[in-house]
Amino acid sequence: MSGKHQTYEKIAEPRRDSAGYREGYDEARRAFLIGQAVRERRLALGLSQTELASRASMTQPALSRLEAGGAVPTIPVLDRIAAALGADLIVTLTPHAA
Repeated sequence: MSGKHQTYEKIAEPRRDSAGYREGYDEARRAFLIGQAVRERRLALGLSQTELASRASMTQPALSRLEAGGAVPTIPVLDRIAAALGADLIVTLTPHAA
């Protein structure tokens, strides 16, 4: 080994302006926000992950990944989770700011 290592910031910096980077970041952000909303509603209802997963016909590990932002769920999965949480699923499209 040469001992010439770059920091993550030095490697990532030039990539941040790429379309691929922005798309990945946007997807990760959506996954995080969806997971956060599910977790907050679950906790407000006093449900465990196991209870909610059972009600939504999914496994507890799958729900855990979703809540952690590790997966972008499909609309049918979100619909089952919303029903299990006694909530309405509302999907909106908002134009980009100019």
